[in-house]
Amino acid sequence: MLLFCFQKEGFGLICSQPKKKAVDLLLYFSRRRGALIAALCLCLPTSAFAAQLSIALHAEAAILINAENGAVLYEKNARKLYYPASITKIATALYALKQKGSHLDDLITAEQEALGSTTADAKLRSNFTLPPYWLENDGTHIGIKRGEQLSLRDLMYGMMLVSGNDAANVIAQYVGGTIPKFMEGLNRYLKDLGCKNTTLHNPHGLHFPQHQTTAQDMALISREAMKDPFFCQVVATVRRPRPKTNKQEVSTLVQGNMLLRSGKYYYPQAIGIKTGYHARAGHTMVAAARKDGRTLIAVLLKEKKRPELFQDAVKMFEAAFQQAKVQRILVRAGVRDQNLSVKGAVKPAVPYLKEDLSISYYPAEEPRVKCLIYWDAVQPPIAKDQRIGEIRVRAEDGRWIASTPLLAKEGVKSSWAFAIKHFFKHSWRDHPIVIAFLSVTGLLGAGFYLRRFR
Repeated sequence: MLLFCFQKEGFGLICSQPKKKAVDLLLYFSRRRGALIAALCLCLPTSAFAAQLSIALHAEAAILINAENGAVLYEKNARKLYYPASITKIATALYALKQKGSHLDDLITAEQEALGSTTADAKLRSNFTLPPYWLENDGTHIGIKRGEQLSLRDLMYGMMLVSGNDAANVIAQYVGGTIPKFMEGLNRYLKDLGCKNTTLHNPHGLHFPQHQTTAQDMALISREAMKDPFFCQVVATVRRPRPKTNKQEVSTLVQGNMLLRSGKYYYPQAIGIKTGYHARAGHTMVAAARKDGRTLIAVLLKEKKRPELFQDAVKMFEAAFQQAKVQRILVRAGVRDQNLSVKGAVKPAVPYLKEDLSISYYPAEEPRVKCLIYWDAVQPPIAKDQRIGEIRVRAEDGRWIASTPLLAKEGVKSSWAFAIKHFFKHSWRDHPIVIAFLSVTGLLGAGFYLRRFR
């Protein structure tokens, strides 16, 4: 069913129509910048109400979105809180690039505060009163030494490819001055981004009881991160040298996302981005894939087995990529009911569409849209087939996704009064001397006639 919303001068009404029937309903008129605007509201279901993909997953929580428009194709417990583990580093990378993205080649000296470590048991015994950003002895790292100098660029690769917790701390201290200040800024940024249920206490994702997020928020964070070209380059890299530094020789960083590496779980359409794990979080992952110009982002939280991460991600991508686009007619070609009253015309202009106005979309991404009529500021006379307005289709996220012109069904003449007024208005502007002469002559003639009549 479709929902159609009328609104005029505070009057509200909701009714329903068959889904396949094209609709053309007048909502309201308003004046803006000299053009008359009429709004038609055609509310198609949002993706939350569209035909969600049917997928059986192992993960406790998941979501699949279109990276371009944010449409949700599939979700499971997407608003429930979970521990993100190392996919936290996506948020760290995003915020660091927002703050220091133009300083990728700056050399950063690793300080002891960023490299200090303890054990998971010690954190537990302290009831998590130790700083939540302290590293754990058995956590993943790239072996950064105190006083070692690395560029922000190389630290990004170390953090995102092999999930270096030490690299995440060094980046956070460099960007924020201190790691706690970095976390304050990161959490404010995430709230401003729209992440309502995410609170992060460290830049790497090691366990802390209140360090939580949702699949929905991680999709939002990852979608924003994938807008950064350097981020996309990093998370799509399979292998990269860790350059020689003042403390260490050259070594190699290898991607941990098996969708990108040749082997059992390789997925040709994969373009990133990050996996994670710790005992309480289970296996977590954000993955991105692109096919036929369409980019999708999948988030998976709390998988029991690592191979299931890649299996579930591929299931989600394939279910979406196998769907074919459908086309839907919103307004059919022909004469419209909304006539345009034009000042100075002998009658209203009757608009019509030469062709159907339609949109194309994937079934799992069926959008909610509004059709708006924008009348042109026209003056009589109006010629047959002259453009007098336009119907535009706007998606719920504000994007204009389709439009078609409205044409005059037949010519419309000017009234005599308007024609005379228009003639003198434009003639005075173009030929002021001639009009002045005619005006004076007319006045003299009128005076002579009146005198003689008396």
